[in-house]
Amino acid sequence: MDTYSFEDFVGDEKVFFAEYFNKKPMLRKGALAGRLDGLPSVRQLDDVLALESVPPSYLRVTKNGKGVPSGAYTRTVARGAALAEAINPEKVYELFRSGGTVTWNALHHLLPSARGLKAPFTDALACDAEVVLFVTPARNDGFAPHHDSIDVYVVQVNGSKDWRVWATPEIRRGDEGSYTAEELGEPLLEVTLVPGDVLYVPHGTPHAAAAKSELSLHLSVGVEPRRWRELLRDIVASVVEDDEFHGWPRLDHGQDSDVLTALSGKLELLRERLSRLDVASEAKRLHEAGRAKGGAGGPREFQRLATADTLHPASLVRRTAAPVEIGASDGVKTGLQVNGHRIAVPDAVAAALRGLDGHQQVVAADFFPGVPEARSLSAVRGLTRIGVLEVAAPVQAVHEKRK
Repeated sequence: MDTYSFEDFVGDEKVFFAEYFNKKPMLRKGALAGRLDGLPSVRQLDDVLALESVPPSYLRVTKNGKGVPSGAYTRTVARGAALAEAINPEKVYELFRSGGTVTWNALHHLLPSARGLKAPFTDALACDAEVVLFVTPARNDGFAPHHDSIDVYVVQVNGSKDWRVWATPEIRRGDEGSYTAEELGEPLLEVTLVPGDVLYVPHGTPHAAAAKSELSLHLSVGVEPRRWRELLRDIVASVVEDDEFHGWPRLDHGQDSDVLTALSGKLELLRERLSRLDVASEAKRLHEAGRAKGGAGGPREFQRLATADTLHPASLVRRTAAPVEIGASDGVKTGLQVNGHRIAVPDAVAAALRGLDGHQQVVAADFFPGVPEARSLSAVRGLTRIGVLEVAAPVQAVHEKRK
């Protein structure tokens, strides 16, 4: 299965951010040609539609440019003692066969392949993103000309689709809006997207699409990067968490001189605290917070735990980035605190941890010196389970190295 980087979609990042990002549309023909196996497919869409637990709010059907009421493709089901609305697959298929476009919102909530598509965008742009799937029957329009309030990165997966994209206006509204082709005039770009093509449409840019002679499936990654006001609000919020900004003043309609003096003092304190911030460290914090909000680099805990259980004596391990507090020894054992765990380990194990700086690697059988390799392996597995150690190289590679 393919994995993707942000540059797979936009090409050279420096060129993209200098010339296109938030400025004008960009077309990359064949950017992912031959590399679509890792993306959501028509087959997976059938599988998702069959999931009876998926709320109808994830799905939308549009026909003749207008939304179809959800009652036309849902049914009431009994779940225990309660009644709930569920998607009726046969009704969805019927609407599709008669010319309706089916849209799956937030597909990354349901499919790992969609989460894989979302990850490069949340990682590169340090903000949340949404993967939306559009499947349109042959020879049908999807939506009337409109603009979105977010940036959209389009990937054609199945079939082909004719796109018209107009120039990005100098003044853009933040909401969504629809148009007629007549009021927009000549489009800036007219193109037929085929599997592997990528199209970037900045927010507020009018566009429209229509399927050609076969079923069309395309994915849109919608992204709304954080604006300066959001970033600055985050910084101020982190500063005022300090205890010196605690307390409950009584404003009294802004007439109390003592309160006004206190407010002036707090504003001066805030200004002073902001002036002392390390800008580089704060930028890094904002970036990591944005990535975490978007789910980038989220933990795969079951996979990690399964790896710990299958460690081999020849496995190479190393320290993780998790902070570890190594306490004092009682002459036999040393206390550790990591990821909410407090444990006591033999002094030799604590010494081995101190000797690893995050880059150094050690064979699992040799980690705990002076004991049988089975005991050393047991210690490594335990430390891996609580997040102190991680696998540094596949077992096969270590075996080859030892030959």
